[in-house]
Amino acid sequence: MKMFLMMKQATVKPTLALTITIFLFGNIAVANAQVLSSQAVTPEEQDTKYQSVSDSFSITVPEGWVVEDVYNTDTDALLEEMQQGSRLLARLCPQEQALADTDGAYDCEEAHDSIYIQRYPNLADEPEFASIANSNITNENFLNYHMVKLQKLGYTDISILQNIIMTINVVSADTNNTIATVPANFIEMRYNSTDSIDTKGYHLLAATNATSKAGIVSGYSLSYEADAATLPSGNPQELEQIFQSFEFVKEERAGRFDMEGVDVSSSENPAAILGIPG
Repeated sequence: MKMFLMMKQATVKPTLALTITIFLFGNIAVANAQVLSSQAVTPEEQDTKYQSVSDSFSITVPEGWVVEDVYNTDTDALLEEMQQGSRLLARLCPQEQALADTDGAYDCEEAHDSIYIQRYPNLADEPEFASIANSNITNENFLNYHMVKLQKLGYTDISILQNIIMTINVVSADTNNTIATVPANFIEMRYNSTDSIDTKGYHLLAATNATSKAGIVSGYSLSYEADAATLPSGNPQELEQIFQSFEFVKEERAGRFDMEGVDVSSSENPAAILGIPG
């Protein structure tokens, strides 16, 4: 099954739980928040690491999988980004399902099993965030927004099976050192898709300005879905490995940084660096 939504981990640490505002979603059932196991999935020697400095992320590509870097530079793609408020950055899929280009790149558009990496470049520009100041946008707000998007797309009987709390590393593009961590949520959901198939979806969501030099809060989403009958209960190990490997990549500004990645040589709000209300 193809991914329903063109929307976008790392050493895991506990952080604040998110509370979902149930009245926004009607009959959506919500599970209690959990903390992702601190036992990280060990990458295999054959796995590779893909990094895109321009799109501010890196991710592990397991053996047998490939990554498609989506270049949204043409006029139609930019117009679609303006209309949808989001940009597809990349897709990962099994190599056997990808189409190989003559230049050695891969195309995952027609793959049945794809992980989509997407970014909402400026959440404050979205109507749903009109009443929230940019620096006050949280993961809870972004999760609510994500759920509303699913409903608008025609997804029904949505229930949250797991709400797992974790963090994502922010890595310096210059030194490859971790300069900060940001809170995120790994969500396992079950719902009826637009073609009425019982579907299970996995979504890694984070709202942060850790990759922005201007303090703009962006929303990042990693998404994967498949027929619920074909997926085992819990977190499939290969998916967990990919999702846990996701990191933000930031080109550091000239200045002095403390242990949390805050530029102490500037007057920028330290809490905003991590996407936390100040």
